[in-house]
Amino acid sequence: MGICYGGKTLKEAQTAATQLFEKTGRLYGLKELPLLEQDPIKLAKFQSKLVAACVQARDTAKLITANPIALIMSELQFMLGVPEGDLVSSSYGLIGHLQSAPFVVRYIAETGLEEDGIKSGDIFSSNDPKFGAPHPADCFTTIPIFYDGVLMGWAMGMSHIADTGSIQPGGLSAISVSSFTDGYFYPPMKTGENFKQYRWYYEQWQRKTRAGDFNVMDERMRATGATMLHDKVIEIIKEFGPDYYREALKEIMERERRVLTGRVMSETVPGKYEYQAFNRVNFKGLMTNLWPRSDRDWLLNEGCDTYINPDGSLTMDLEGTSSEDEFYANCYESGLRMVSSLGCWPTFAYSKTLNTALQYMTHWKIPPGSMYNPQSPSAGAVTGLIEGQSYLCMFLMVISQARLARGFLEETYTMAGTGSGIASTGAFSDGFEWQGGDWSHICAKAGPPSAFKDGETLNFGGPAPQSDLGEMEATEFIQPTCLYIGRRPLQDYFGHGKYRCGVGLSDLLLIVEPGKRLDFCASAGSGGGVCEPAYGMCGGYPSPNDINAFFVGTNMKEILANGGTYPRDLQEARQWMKEGKLKVDRFFYYNNYTPTINLKDGDIFGLANGLQPGWGDVLERSKALVARDVGEGSMSEETARKVYGVAFSDGKVDERETEKARKQIRDKRRERSVDVQEWWKQERERVRAKEFYEDVNNMYWDCLKWEKFRRKFMGFWQLPEDYSLSMRGGVGNGS
Repeated sequence: MGICYGGKTLKEAQTAATQLFEKTGRLYGLKELPLLEQDPIKLAKFQSKLVAACVQARDTAKLITANPIALIMSELQFMLGVPEGDLVSSSYGLIGHLQSAPFVVRYIAETGLEEDGIKSGDIFSSNDPKFGAPHPADCFTTIPIFYDGVLMGWAMGMSHIADTGSIQPGGLSAISVSSFTDGYFYPPMKTGENFKQYRWYYEQWQRKTRAGDFNVMDERMRATGATMLHDKVIEIIKEFGPDYYREALKEIMERERRVLTGRVMSETVPGKYEYQAFNRVNFKGLMTNLWPRSDRDWLLNEGCDTYINPDGSLTMDLEGTSSEDEFYANCYESGLRMVSSLGCWPTFAYSKTLNTALQYMTHWKIPPGSMYNPQSPSAGAVTGLIEGQSYLCMFLMVISQARLARGFLEETYTMAGTGSGIASTGAFSDGFEWQGGDWSHICAKAGPPSAFKDGETLNFGGPAPQSDLGEMEATEFIQPTCLYIGRRPLQDYFGHGKYRCGVGLSDLLLIVEPGKRLDFCASAGSGGGVCEPAYGMCGGYPSPNDINAFFVGTNMKEILANGGTYPRDLQEARQWMKEGKLKVDRFFYYNNYTPTINLKDGDIFGLANGLQPGWGDVLERSKALVARDVGEGSMSEETARKVYGVAFSDGKVDERETEKARKQIRDKRRERSVDVQEWWKQERERVRAKEFYEDVNNMYWDCLKWEKFRRKFMGFWQLPEDYSLSMRGGVGNGS
């Protein structure tokens, strides 16, 4: 006898649900929704209670932990699952995790944990990317819900933790080469019973990670919240009855699937939409002595053919993406579904009654051996989720194109997966060791523009109902030697276009009395203009690069001692350095993630990121909007003339000079333009002669093994059948 309804085992129940959907195209094979038809108010009341239970668990549980990260980050979520593992209800939070949670329960069934016994009060935990977690920083705590001895579902809590014990501090190491350097992670396993975690489990966190105390607090928070949700669901089952509860969950899931496909059908134009993005992994020279197989650079191909089907479902074909390799960028399906769904929620899956019906109208084709379907048991995936942001952007861009084709302007966006996470670790003078970080810029971005208006400045949380831009005082608490001396929008820092994105944000930190040591890094960097994606919409400019800058060995303390002031942002700090006012022994500048750098008293770190591409030709931007930007100080007169062709005189638009400036820009475009047929002929000769940069050559060498990519590449350039490339300058797994 199994633990599910009718005596089925968990695996049998999952198999039966899958087969019904494959046979009928409807969740649980439901053709009719009798509970909804007979009493829609009762079903709405029932569903509202489920949502309220999840929200209450989140809002109460987060007050249990003293970890400020759990308080200021949106990446904390409590969810209610059906017995098979799909999520039927959720609190707010970084809602993409709805798509990961079913994989956790699936692996609980597939790894035979039911054979070892699953009973009321058991606690299961996991943060292994191979078994459902997007990456090791995302920890899931799961408690089964039994009623009269039958499994009714799962109460789940998840949060992003402060540190995973990976090779760099924090949970997003961008230097890791395999699972052996990804940090502490574990597959779904029993970590407690009677609603209480085992002591050995807490000891593991203390022993394996830099932020053991914070991580233990978070474990208690998730277990407490899941227990609260468990108890509330039992009350709901008693109120409505187990039969109603069981059938209502099924109807809610199927109804949501129909709502989602209906929105896609009514708002988009069916067809094939090709999407292309690139990113880089820069390991050459960094890994020479430690991991020689990873001592190379990669240009990653992250493309996709997206099919909007007539029935409202979506098919994503990833054949041709780069292969898995010895870097941090591998990502499993659960992580890809999680982060890509963040592009679905704002476009067509918006609802306070979110669930995993999205799983059943989005179909992925990911060939084995792809970086998004790694086959090596030691594939590094600590930051693969960041690469998956390409497909978050894909949904926003593709659905925007499809809506634009249908005539909708107000529901269109641009999007780039920008943002950096800061991580730091140190030891005070008395030897006390600590670890902290600031992830606020990962989910706090400048708002994207649309086809009819500019993006908002600051605090665009994207798919999260609140951004991660918390109070600096809370962040300083977990980074006690890092003093925020500046946070403000950075002049001229946005994706340009007829409509521009919001102004980007800059932070500036001063290192104060770090004690024995302070190691600092920025991870999860997107690299800006070469990736996710490398274009604006309808002629808009791409988003500028992310910036991470270290000013090491400064005279900042001397300036302050003499009555001077702080620089207020990254731009001003660089200007001071240029003028000689801020003296710097070493200056490190990165447009992506950074290595770990040791900082001393008086050093400065600055960052600027979180931008989106522009929409429309910059020369079509109204002069009034440019004048507004200049008047507000968000744009300099120099940028106004150089980029938008709008000239100013005495603070006002000079119409004659503007006409001249825009004509000069158009003339320069004509001078630089090349007839596409001539361009194709010239480029084809380069392709035939294999005149590629090393990284480009190696990307093509890798991707040409995929049939679809080879067919496209060979057909576009009209190459002979025996055309082939050889890898240059490194060792990889793409062959």
